[in-house]
Amino acid sequence: MKMNPALFALSILWLAIGAFPEWAEAVVDIEGQNILRQVDQTMFPESFRNYFVIENTTPDRRKHSISLFSAQNKSGQSVVLIINPPSLRGRSAFWDGTTVWTHIPGELEPRKSELRQSIVGGVFNNMDLLPGPFHNHHQAQLEKEDKEFQYLKLTPTTRGVPYAFMVMKVWRNLHLPAELIQYATEYEIFKRIRLEEIKEVGKERHRPTLMKTFSEMNPLYQSEWRLGTQDEKDVPAEAFSVEFLPKLGQILK
Repeated sequence: MKMNPALFALSILWLAIGAFPEWAEAVVDIEGQNILRQVDQTMFPESFRNYFVIENTTPDRRKHSISLFSAQNKSGQSVVLIINPPSLRGRSAFWDGTTVWTHIPGELEPRKSELRQSIVGGVFNNMDLLPGPFHNHHQAQLEKEDKEFQYLKLTPTTRGVPYAFMVMKVWRNLHLPAELIQYATEYEIFKRIRLEEIKEVGKERHRPTLMKTFSEMNPLYQSEWRLGTQDEKDVPAEAFSVEFLPKLGQILK
């Protein structure tokens, strides 16, 4: 039986792409990827340590503050440690890029967790708390642009990311995000994050230092993330391991 010539040609193309994956670059939105990398280069050093505060607001309008340290190494692995309040002190998480591990004081061993879960409660999940360059876990497509902003559609390339895709609104002149909108489905918004108060945080480096998060599914809950300091320094390699999670406070302090 003869194969349709067009179908045969298409089959050869897919076989070629499978054998030579670099040919697939032709279907990647290079402009979108470059914009996203520019955002990452503006915000994130190769390795860094942050001190920040999360403030969760509950439906009864009570506010609960949580202070944390986080760090990332040059391989993109991230850790986060709660230092206050005392009731949560010592809780920590480690993301190696594929698996999230958490430690709770009093438990014998760290346990596997998920990016959609949270060691702080509120609207922020572990994905929000474990910082790092967006291009490590997303493929970007430039959807539209105007005089002030560029709009990127970020599709996760890492398993476990807690949304179907995210739209990033980027300041054209600053190469920084102004808003992140996370979608649970094609038409259902999961969460909005507004990024404000752009400040210099290092040598020739600036970024938003306030993130206000609004849950579309639970509108009575709100969370804020406020950056205290961002240090461009290498954190010892042993900090980025499951075994070291219970001792993370020895380094991040």
